[in-house]
Order: sequence, then C-alpha cells, then structure tokens
Amino acid sequence: MDLFLPLLLAFAVAMLFMSFRNQKKRTQAMNDIKAQAVPGARIQLSSGLFGTVHSDDGGENIEVEIAPGVITTWNRLAIREVVTDHTDTEAPDWAADAGADEIGLDEQITEIPSDDAPEASNDPDTKDK
Repeated sequence: MDLFLPLLLAFAVAMLFMSFRNQKKRTQAMNDIKAQAVPGARIQLSSGLFGTVHSDDGGENIEVEIAPGVITTWNRLAIREVVTDHTDTEAPDWAADAGADEIGLDEQITEIPSDDAPEASNDPDTKDK
C-alpha cells in the first residue's frame, strides 16, 4: 500500500507528459498546414470539399475557390490537408484490385429508356387491371 501512491503519481505525470507532447505535435502539424496553404494551393477542407486557396490575409479566414468563379470564405481551422497533385487524381486501392471487367465498368449502356414506357403504379387497386 505504501507503493501505491507513488506509482499513481508517476502514472499521472507520465500521462500528463504524453498529453502535452501530443498537443505539441498537433500544433506543429497545424502550423505546417498553415504555411503550405498559400494562394494557388489545392486543399481539402474538413467537410471533404476540395478547393484552391484564392487569397489569404494572414488572419483567421481564407478565401477558397471551390469552382471556377465561386469563392467562399472559410475559417483557417477548417483546412484538413494541403493536397499534392497526385493525391486527388490517383485511383483508389480497390479500383486496382478489382479490374473494370470484374465490376462491369467495361460495358456501355446502349439502350435509353423511352418516354413511351408505361408508368409503374403503386396503387394496389390498379395493379392487376
């Protein structure tokens, strides 16, 4: 029982040290992202939206162009990552594993549904008529 209190204190100090260390790493990562998010850089926001940094006044907000001519203002903390050129154009890993012929992507649609087709009705009274 005499050893319990010192071990508990040592454990608490170790957890506190690790917490501070992780916070420092997160702060450094955010500073790196902030330094890389210059006008013209492609970024991904925390909402999953991709865009290009249009302007940066150095403050809390940045302007992001999400489509040609569409500029939105975002809080700098919403930047998830700065995207390199190859990241958003690579095919996902599952696409390489399952060839196009395996998932049916090599077939073309040749038949276009016409407007003359009868509409399906969900009314049970007219189902069999």
